[in-house]
Amino acid sequence: MTILIITLLSSLNLYATYFNTRKTIELTIANQGISTAQAVLNHFDINTYEAYLQDQDSTAKLRKLEDELGKAIRDTGATFAYILKADDKNQPRIIVDGFPTDDSVTISGDCCILTNEIKSEYKENQPFFTRIEDDSVGTYVSSGVPIVGNKGESIGSLVINESVATVDKITDEVLKNSFPFFIFSGLFVLFSFSIFVIFQVWLRREVTTQVGDTEETYQGEFQSMLQTMRSIRHDFINHIQVIQGLLKLKREDRAYEYVKSLTSEVESMELPLKITNPVLYILLQSKWVRAQNDKVDMHLLVDDHTFQKIKSIDLIKILSNLIDNAFDATLLLPESERFISIEAKSVSTMYLFKVENIGPKIPKEIVDKIFKAGFSTKEERRGVPRGDGLSIVKQVVDRYGGAINVHSNKNTTTFSVKIPVKS
Repeated sequence: MTILIITLLSSLNLYATYFNTRKTIELTIANQGISTAQAVLNHFDINTYEAYLQDQDSTAKLRKLEDELGKAIRDTGATFAYILKADDKNQPRIIVDGFPTDDSVTISGDCCILTNEIKSEYKENQPFFTRIEDDSVGTYVSSGVPIVGNKGESIGSLVINESVATVDKITDEVLKNSFPFFIFSGLFVLFSFSIFVIFQVWLRREVTTQVGDTEETYQGEFQSMLQTMRSIRHDFINHIQVIQGLLKLKREDRAYEYVKSLTSEVESMELPLKITNPVLYILLQSKWVRAQNDKVDMHLLVDDHTFQKIKSIDLIKILSNLIDNAFDATLLLPESERFISIEAKSVSTMYLFKVENIGPKIPKEIVDKIFKAGFSTKEERRGVPRGDGLSIVKQVVDRYGGAINVHSNKNTTTFSVKIPVKS
């Protein structure tokens, strides 16, 4: 299909180039004909022509006019020339050389053919030219200039025909010289289309990669939220059962205190700081709820900044994957030791993102491997992608020309990301 499109476009390009070249040649020939006709007219005795117009039945005056026109043709080196004059119906008719005045007459040879094209384009008071297709002699161009009498009025037109041989010769020569240009045009179309196809393939691959990364991030977030909702639902059922039991025992006072404590707990689920970026707010709100539900001590140090110089999806890819890894690590510890700290700061030249957690140390021998796609030290869970989170973070950071550092010891592990931005 691609080859067919390339062939079609190349053919159209070559045809358009050939057509425009031929039209340019014919226009050049027409202008040349007008110049030649004007040169013949400059060597022509207008008085002889005016005298003949006064007495068109005079054979002597006609012969004198023909001799005068022939002399002008010879002096200028023109091939053919004849004179047209509009009749009472404003239709051109041939005046010179004793040619019959019947409109249907066709003069033999390349000289003077009174065709419908000439009739339609003929203008006695201004220059004109027309391209003529004749079955017997082929293609030629007729060009004419007005003949102005001694009183300043237009009294006819002097017409030059460029012969078929001249038109074909110039056309063939120009096309021959233009052949390298035709080849270049075809190759240029081929090259341009190839670049377009390559760009489309690259763009499709890039979009597929972006969609895949986004899908993986979404899957991780979805699983995290689903787990949180299950835990909240389980706790909710327990709370309802406790309240129901207290009410059955007629201990309304204890039930009230229990509901009051639940209200305080629900309020603690609300993010305790202002965040301007709405996408970042939603992300951190969900992580905050998960931290409260999983009994993780979470600290947030986030600037009230829009972080607008990084795409929202890229911001989520970085923080979501780092925070999820921090949860996976710290949840291995007892509730009293679970800790995560999240920082998002903006300075004049960069964005700083840091996620720290208490959890197992990352061995030095695998620090360089954790950013490779597919590498993971976690147990595989059905329906949850593993081993691509940190590789996605690395790809995003590299795309922005940033840097990511890992510091891990027996107590804590910290991931630090720097994204350079213009001030």
